[in-house]
This record gives sequence, C-alpha cells and structure tokens, in this order.
Amino acid sequence: MKRNVVITGATSFIGVHLIREWAKRECTIYAIVRPNSKNLNRLPNETCVQVIELEMVEYQELPKHIKRADVFYHLAWEGARVPYRDNVQIQRNNYDSAVKAMEAAHEMGCSLFIGSGSQAEYGKTASPVEENAPCNPNTAYGKEKLHACETLADMAKQYDMKFIWTRIFSVYGKYDDPGTLIMSSIEKMKRNESIQVTACTQLWDYLYVEDAARAMVKFAEVDCENGIYNVASGNIRPLKEYVEEIRDVIGSESLIEYGAKSYGPDGPIDLQPNNSKVVKSLDWKVETTFAEGIKKCVGEEGCE
Repeated sequence: MKRNVVITGATSFIGVHLIREWAKRECTIYAIVRPNSKNLNRLPNETCVQVIELEMVEYQELPKHIKRADVFYHLAWEGARVPYRDNVQIQRNNYDSAVKAMEAAHEMGCSLFIGSGSQAEYGKTASPVEENAPCNPNTAYGKEKLHACETLADMAKQYDMKFIWTRIFSVYGKYDDPGTLIMSSIEKMKRNESIQVTACTQLWDYLYVEDAARAMVKFAEVDCENGIYNVASGNIRPLKEYVEEIRDVIGSESLIEYGAKSYGPDGPIDLQPNNSKVVKSLDWKVETTFAEGIKKCVGEEGCE
C-alpha cells in the first residue's frame, strides 16, 4: 500500500538515511527542511521525495502544503550538542515545535506519529536501562525531550493516533557530526595522529545509522504497541574496545593516549540500553557490525 510519509529534520544525520530507506518502498515522502538548507544535496534524487521548506516555528502551516499523510516522523531538533544542550530557550522552542508538529499530523489525518527521543532523557545511569526506568535528565535538552514525549503521548491519545517514541543511543555513520569520538578518531587515525581521550572505561553502545533507519521504518510496518522504545545495538562494551577496534580496522599507527582528557564533574557515565523490546516487537536485528560500520565510514563514500 502506497503511503504518504512526512519527515521533519529531513537533511539531518538520521533523517537522510530514513528517507533513503523509505525511498526503497512505494510511497511519497515529504521532506521538511529549513529554507535555503545547505544540506539539500544529501537528499536522494528520487521522484518520490518532495521537499517543503519551513522553519520549525511554522509547522502549523504543513497542512497547507500536504493534503493527506499517513505517517509523521518528527526528527527536527535544534541544539542537540554542547554548548546548546543547556540553553533553556532553545530547548523550550524545540518542545513548542514538536507540539505544532503533532497538531499538524492530526490535521493531515496521520494515523501514526513517530518521535525522535534521546538517551539523555534517562539522565545518568549505572545499570542497564529499560524503557520503564525512571527518567532524571540532567540537561535542558534531555528535560525538553522528555517533556515532549509526555505531552505528545497525551495528544496522540486524544487524537486516537498511534504514538511511538524512539530513544536513540549513540548512532554513527555518514553525515554524523565530525566532532564525535568516532568521527574525529577516524580522521586522526587515517593520518596516524595521536589521539587524546579519557580512560575510556565507561560501558557504551554504538549503532550504525542504516540499522537505526531500518528500525524507524519498521515501526510503520509492524503492528507493535504504542510507547517508548530504546533503539540501540545491544553490543555493550568498554569504550576503550571501540576505540581500539577503529584503529585495527583502519590499520592505523596512531598512539591512543588514555587518560589525557579528564572526565566531567560526574565522572565516567555508562550507557547500557536494553534493546530487547525493539528487537522482539519489530523482529529487527542489527545487520552491521561495528567493524563493518567503520569500514563503510572510511570507504569509497566516506563520512561527510
């Protein structure tokens, strides 16, 4: 069945891969981007992709551009990285835009709303995290993500709309921010430069972006329950092992200086997502090993 799919944040890291995954199916994709977006070239040149330029504060205008839609993905969110994560006004504006997105989805007749949450909603944790774990976010970013989750869930219930909230853990791949540990390490290791890092003793989980995109599409294809889902690989291990695997895959001679950087005031923070709910509910599995993902990042296409 042909579907009309709306995706805000269409040129974002995850948004681009989500569109590419949907483009493999019979559908019309409405890619919502900022006016004069510098990243339009990321979008696939497919007839099924229709670009709509709107600021986030204008999402109430979407029904004027789209008569009917089936699935609405809300990925757009400003200030996801330091130093903007604790900018209260920016994060509150994100919340307001999320509410406008839900209202627009309802007006367009969407039966499913899928929101992009974050591991930051849980706050600092010291044990494996399931979706029903108490949330104690310690950044404005995490607080407004959680606020949006709770408000949109209530609105979806009022609108009789299916609601999925994905808490996404440490995705990497093409179009990721160059300042992340993985992307910056790849570039330095390609040049055999020394790398200064923390002790890297914390437990972590990394998921390749194409696997994340496949999961996001399956939420629209599988009859799963409403609610919150951890989207993660389930491959939890010390961060040090990930760093050294990157070096091994590249064949780099870079010296890794563990402990050259200090942990923040909260010390090392573990990320241990339990992904059993998404695996069982969607019959989804990770197809890309960490080594394979790194090879893709340094391969012919590279990571931009």
